[in-house]
Amino acid sequence: MKTAATYFPRVTLSGADGRVIRRIHGDAARAMVAAGNATPAATHGRVREVVLLTPASTHAARIGEPSQPRLGGTKFTKWAHLETGARVWEHHSRCLIIL
Repeated sequence: MKTAATYFPRVTLSGADGRVIRRIHGDAARAMVAAGNATPAATHGRVREVVLLTPASTHAARIGEPSQPRLGGTKFTKWAHLETGARVWEHHSRCLIIL
């Protein structure tokens, strides 16, 4: 009989190449494994690390053209042109802070 794996409160998320991407909550790691997006790394006991099966570049949607390397390196905003001719910043939903 197979038992469900237990996860540490904070789990390391790694790419297929072994590079550490970030640390995530154990519940998020469990959900990624259940959805088939990641697999637990070899472990004895509780799971400390999960490995992504495919890189984000294969399925992530970019909101604009890639930016030049800079502080942070990731583009989460772009200029949006309104019908009135004005330009405003459009923010990606993942970079907004909801209180």
